[in-house]
Amino acid sequence: MILTINNIKRVVSIFILRPKSNSNEYQIATFKRCTTMPTFPNHWAGISGSLEEKESPLECAVRELGEETNINELFMEYEGDRVEDNNEGSRHELLQSSMKEGLYLDIAKKSSNGAFGGRVIRVYPFALKLQQSTLWSRIEMRGTEHDEMRFMDVHEFLELSPCVPGLQTAFHHATAGFYLRLPNDIKTWANDRVNGAAYLAQHAVSLAAFHTKASLKDSTTTCVAHNKPTAAQSIAMLRPSMVAIVNVMKEFDRRCNAEDEMKQSAVDDIDRIRDELLHSLRTEAGRCVEMGLEAILENFNEWRATSSPSSEFVVGTFSRSSTLKLILERSLQLIDGQSTSQVKVVCSQSTPGGEGEHMASDLLNASWISDESFQQQLQQGRINLVVVGADCILPHGIVNKVGTAQLATICKASKVPILCCTDRWKLWEDEFPPPLEEIFELVSRDALGR
Repeated sequence: MILTINNIKRVVSIFILRPKSNSNEYQIATFKRCTTMPTFPNHWAGISGSLEEKESPLECAVRELGEETNINELFMEYEGDRVEDNNEGSRHELLQSSMKEGLYLDIAKKSSNGAFGGRVIRVYPFALKLQQSTLWSRIEMRGTEHDEMRFMDVHEFLELSPCVPGLQTAFHHATAGFYLRLPNDIKTWANDRVNGAAYLAQHAVSLAAFHTKASLKDSTTTCVAHNKPTAAQSIAMLRPSMVAIVNVMKEFDRRCNAEDEMKQSAVDDIDRIRDELLHSLRTEAGRCVEMGLEAILENFNEWRATSSPSSEFVVGTFSRSSTLKLILERSLQLIDGQSTSQVKVVCSQSTPGGEGEHMASDLLNASWISDESFQQQLQQGRINLVVVGADCILPHGIVNKVGTAQLATICKASKVPILCCTDRWKLWEDEFPPPLEEIFELVSRDALGR
């Protein structure tokens, strides 16, 4: 059964890449849909197909590769020595680990033959790089969907026509914008691994507004020409795990598209949209600060009721967040003004990246220690409360910096309360988690306190 929820049809699109001989560049396998296909006949596409019930995008991608090509068998044949006991499940896990997922994109444009029927098509894009030269010449098509396969250079692919809607943009999503000619300021922003999502989301809004206005003033640089993503789409695909960025970029484009034609006269509208979104981000951060402050004071008062006046209340934190910084600063001010108890903040170093070191320097009367020492102090009862942020809120957990899950497990075992402070811009609206950048992980809701 094809999975369609809330009028959204979910599909995958897989891009198979092979390196060119004596070059660091890649070619893309592109497939021409048969004349008999009910939708988009004679159009170029990647390997694609619809999600079935109880199937994740990654599981669907592996299944479609097996149905439409012989890559599964070739890949497993080459990597067979890495699979224990020739187990089919292990084989699929091995292939899955070689596929990179990009941020999904929604395509709402109705086709000329009415293929969409007013529905939104949600495309989950994947890239599979085949490094083994022995496999390239042995790739074969299967099934009845395609009648031609071609490997082509990236520049040729990006100008290819006719294609299924959104094909080139899905490719950019799958490759995290690697083949886009991005402005230097967006590249610098994307490489920031020190600041948190709230800070980066606000910066993203300003960047999207600046480059969208530039594209209106000079039609030769417009983001939407030649199947290129908009400025906001480009920014979102670069940091897909930071959902506040993804959501605010989607909202930026939605509001821009809701205006009249995006021409020179719309520059003022873009400034207004920018200011409105910045205000919304700051308002939500302020709301989060108030709720976080209330929760910390509640935990402090519970601790003070059973502790001596000379005891020290220690708050631990992990990674770096401008919102957490405000929460902790205000908490320290209020507690210092109301109690004789000493309060201090200890920041876990947060490797890799060392964001905890920066967090400690952001705060007065705070220090950082290694992640190992932080965990030991938790287990020894020398930290009374842990406060973390989140980059994504899911129905059954959060996405946050690598190391958060282990920290939450230790807190639970050591009976140390752990608070997760985050705002509504980080709510993920899809039923499948976002693509995880290397520095992020899923954390179960059961492992968290509040």
